[in-house]
Amino acid sequence: MEIGVQTIGYGKFIDEWQAVKHISKAGFTVLDYSLEDAAYLKLPMKDFKKHFEDMRKHIQEHGMTTGQTHTPFYPYTKHMQNYDEVLELQKRALIATALLGSKYAVVHPLKPKDRVFDKYTEETFELNKAYYNKLVPILAEYNVNICIENLYTTDEDKNVIPSTCSTGEELAMYIDRMGDRFYACLDTGHVNLVQREGYEHVNFKHMTSLLGERLKIVHIHDNDKKTDLHYAPYLGTIDWNEFTDSLKAIRYEGNLSLESFTFMNKINRDNIDEGLKMMYMAARRLYERFMR
Repeated sequence: MEIGVQTIGYGKFIDEWQAVKHISKAGFTVLDYSLEDAAYLKLPMKDFKKHFEDMRKHIQEHGMTTGQTHTPFYPYTKHMQNYDEVLELQKRALIATALLGSKYAVVHPLKPKDRVFDKYTEETFELNKAYYNKLVPILAEYNVNICIENLYTTDEDKNVIPSTCSTGEELAMYIDRMGDRFYACLDTGHVNLVQREGYEHVNFKHMTSLLGERLKIVHIHDNDKKTDLHYAPYLGTIDWNEFTDSLKAIRYEGNLSLESFTFMNKINRDNIDEGLKMMYMAARRLYERFMR
């Protein structure tokens, strides 16, 4: 197990090449590489491959590897209006994942506006099945895997409500029906937001136990149980002992990777190293409890 963090979140200060240097300096040894900026994915194939091959070398030169990536995602309406274009970007993102040396890429499932609580579960799965099946040939060709993330949505008043794969049951169903090369990414902040009356089973112990070996990667961040804040651990309301104990119980073999970019967005340019070190210390605390 290694301690990782996103490459996103420093864009207003430094580029991704500089970010790698700062992340390594803070103590992290593995990256969650963000592919959400589609610009590099749209380069001509020769330039595209060179960019990500060079980035892989750069990451290795700083004593790190890429443990997981995150592909582009868009609001449902925009996604459907640009379906073919988005599909091609996702294919490029999966190839980039392989070029970076990672086996796992998070590809968000689609969540139509009316997919809330337990409504239209089967219809939404069929929609996602058709979408994911278009990506399967790339997975086989480049030896990469898709990790499906537990999501949420909001109502008209911006209140968080369950949606596609918010529960461990639905997430496991997607993975089992999609078959080989599909696994789970457990997002801690989303678990905290969705849990409520009627959804008490959306908790770390139940979800990790249910997912078991399907769970390959995590997105670790904290919040106030109201808003998706993406804060570093211990700055919100999540019970982190429950989280680490739940991973330990299933003998989780993946990395502990932070998705706490909002925290970094609050750091001044001159304090990037201090901010990253604070995040590393929080993640190290989780790691040490897991390793006991």
